Amino acid sequence: MKKWIDSNYHYMVPEFDKETKVNADLSDFIADVKRGIEKLGAACATPVVLGPVTIVRLVNFVTFNLGQRDALLLELLPVYKKLFKDLGALGIAEVQIHEPALIFDEADLLPLYKKAYPYVFSPEGPAINVVTFFEDIGIENYKWLTSLDEVSVISLDFTRGDSLLLIESFGFPPSKTLGVGIIDGRNVWKVDPALAEDVLDRIPDSVSTIRVQPSAPLQYIPWDLSCEKAILSQTIGQVLSFAIQKVDEVALVAKFAKRKASLKDHKAAWLTYRTLLTSDKSISDRVAALGESDFRRQEPFEARRPKQLKGVPIMPTTTIGSFPQTPAVRRLRSQLKKGTITKDEYNSEIDKQIAFVIGIQESLGLDILVHGEAERTDMVEFFAQHMDGMLFTTNGWVQSFGSRCSRPPIFWNDIKRVKAMTIREFSVAQKLTSKPVKGMLTGPVTILNWSFPRADISRETQAMQIALAIREEIVDLEKAGCTVVQVDEPALREGMPMREAKKQDYLRWAVDSFRLATAGAKNETQVHTHMCYCEFDDCMGAIDRMDTDVNSIENARSDNKTLFDFKKFGYRRGLGPGVYDIHCPVVPSVEFVKKKIKTFLPCIETKYICINPDCGLKTRTWPETIGALKNMVEANDQVRAELGLPTSTSFFKSTSLKLVK
Repeated sequence: MKKWIDSNYHYMVPEFDKETKVNADLSDFIADVKRGIEKLGAACATPVVLGPVTIVRLVNFVTFNLGQRDALLLELLPVYKKLFKDLGALGIAEVQIHEPALIFDEADLLPLYKKAYPYVFSPEGPAINVVTFFEDIGIENYKWLTSLDEVSVISLDFTRGDSLLLIESFGFPPSKTLGVGIIDGRNVWKVDPALAEDVLDRIPDSVSTIRVQPSAPLQYIPWDLSCEKAILSQTIGQVLSFAIQKVDEVALVAKFAKRKASLKDHKAAWLTYRTLLTSDKSISDRVAALGESDFRRQEPFEARRPKQLKGVPIMPTTTIGSFPQTPAVRRLRSQLKKGTITKDEYNSEIDKQIAFVIGIQESLGLDILVHGEAERTDMVEFFAQHMDGMLFTTNGWVQSFGSRCSRPPIFWNDIKRVKAMTIREFSVAQKLTSKPVKGMLTGPVTILNWSFPRADISRETQAMQIALAIREEIVDLEKAGCTVVQVDEPALREGMPMREAKKQDYLRWAVDSFRLATAGAKNETQVHTHMCYCEFDDCMGAIDRMDTDVNSIENARSDNKTLFDFKKFGYRRGLGPGVYDIHCPVVPSVEFVKKKIKTFLPCIETKYICINPDCGLKTRTWPETIGALKNMVEANDQVRAELGLPTSTSFFKSTSLKLVK
């Protein structure tokens, strides 16, 4: 499973090897197209097809080489050729071919595009609209795409990258229609009239026909703003736009482009919103006053590491943070929201959940504990609800994977921490055990990338504002007795721009925001982070510069690829490669986990190894969770014993109790 391009949408990665054969059955797709024709007519029913080169680019090749890509493409091309011919036979007027891989700054993709197009087009087929999004497509790809006579429409993203500059610099064929993706499909703001006017005015007169449209598919934003009564009652509600509203904006801006409508209501709404933004400049002043020392721990890793977690054994076992979110836990939050229980009653029940989680971990023999996060619906939403400058929807769900959704916060003002966010639950947990309990926080870049940020200030500035809030929370956790804190950054990699020239600037401020959040920690406080389900080989330098004491990473699903990336780089800090995949309900055996742990030994110094699952345990059941962690601890103890290291003591070692479902 990987993130789709640079979004928070996940997809299952197909695999290809020399034995794989493509056997296409597109009958369900054709049936869907026929239903569309019945409802809308062939002129309006527009099929959307993911392009063959994007598939080839995103497939996982068991043995990767450019020849494998060519082999797969050659298997796919006849399938696409027949599909377009069949669509033409149905009377379809136009088909969208989505090729987001055009935005990748990779020279070896262009030869694949030239092999695929125009080969797959059929003379009897529909008109072709090539769609790309999330960035501009670069000079060489633009020159090639605009030269294809068989393509009738080219749809580009005008909210990210610089598609307009490409058109101004290299022209646009008058025989083609330009799809102007000016309505932002990745954020919830109404189109800014000034920006819309600027883009439309700068499109050369040589472009004979334009279409106003979203910059990307609308799956990345909530469905309908009209049901958000609380938000609509506020000034910010007048400058927001969800998917249904974006469609209305497409029609409005299209009329505006033809001088048949005005954007005066948009202008008035934006003016009102901007004049009511806070006059409190305290956060902006703090960000502006940041100096080099604010981004640096007091001592380097080698000096501070021996001072941390004294008494905790080498190769400590821990978890990533969350424990099963049972129906009972979710029911508690629902009751609080409905007002059927008081906040005190809710806290009392949450404390029982914390006590249960601590007891389970103690009995299993884990070395570094967590409180379980029963009070948190989502790792971003929870923190956003405790900071000023963010809004929350009631029904603004956005798909993450399959049927799993999240409700991203909306940044609308300067962000600041107005009260403690995690201290109460941490204190409850720490009082129940003599072992260290991790303070669990979400990092600034992940909060930023998994939210809808402001459009009027830079993402860098917003990340620094969040970082200051997290920094304050860490100080208060230390005052409450916390000696190990985890600041999760699973979204650090996914926010990286597609263009090589932009990557380093993003990584600079993204890492700086993490360092700002954590640099105020004492030398004795061990700072962990967690990063998952991304490929890190192209940003290892940035990960090292985060200066964490322990980095727990997804590793089981990648068959140690992530671990080997860290070894190849020469990473010399604490590392917690996941020993088993938490998305799988199968409880890993002791032997499986032991074998996995032994693969770590040639890659990491023993004193720097941490043993943990791949990710949080929120989605698992209790029997699965207890069984897997029990085997993880036992496997680690066996490896410790073989290395002559102290082992853990646990309830399960001194009892014949067996787990049953």
